[in-house]
Amino acid sequence: MSQTPLTPYQVKHKIIIEAANGIVEDIFVLKTGVLLTKRSKITPEAKVLFDTLNIDTDRPEYEQHAEFNSRITYLSFKDKKGDSKVFNERMIHEYQHRSVYNDEYVTFLIAGCAIETELEFLAHNEATVARLTSSRTNAQNTPLFKIINRGNNQELVEKQKEICKTYVKEKKLFETSGKQFDNEVSNILAPGNKAVSFTITMSVKDWHKTLIGRLSHEGVETDMLLVLEDIATQLKSNYPVFFNTVDQYYKMGNGLKYEGE
Repeated sequence: MSQTPLTPYQVKHKIIIEAANGIVEDIFVLKTGVLLTKRSKITPEAKVLFDTLNIDTDRPEYEQHAEFNSRITYLSFKDKKGDSKVFNERMIHEYQHRSVYNDEYVTFLIAGCAIETELEFLAHNEATVARLTSSRTNAQNTPLFKIINRGNNQELVEKQKEICKTYVKEKKLFETSGKQFDNEVSNILAPGNKAVSFTITMSVKDWHKTLIGRLSHEGVETDMLLVLEDIATQLKSNYPVFFNTVDQYYKMGNGLKYEGE
């Protein structure tokens, strides 16, 4: 299958996707990129206060602030410095008291997923989202397309590429006939695997609940699962005490996301 020359917009979108560790070949996104782009930070003034109150400032910042949130309720600050690792582990795993961590926000760039996958993320009203707009915009008149590879089925991959190329060809024929699409119609007619990118921000508690509810082999789309597995892996690496492993999330039932409210 011959390569399609990329438009300037497609080139820019490809840069974003590849910077997030995605994979783009020709006009096709073979792997959605996932990149942690922003986290909460405590201020220098807070660190001075925490040291004064014997908060364990050797722990990660999100644990420091959660310990402060926990202890301010009853002014139960320690009389001397000590390791708070066990305190934080008990707060999360024994008491299920995750609300004190809910002021820690994490932003991910999801780059090059199918627009159908983006819609699933947009359904989370806890999230703040900034997205590549998908209609009435020159940026998406000629989009990239996300290819789903389920079970390493190469025939399925090639068929998707063929359908996308047919769309591109038919659209070009229509435009060269003198009946130029306006960009709203052009974007609405694109297949549901039109590749989009967006940033999504949630608190660590809401990310935890999302992973419990969505990392399931029952009824969750392939593209969504791959993105969430990547998110879960990065969150576990950055917040090892707070988050579970991917395998642990798959074994949890949806109802557990309401624990520790």
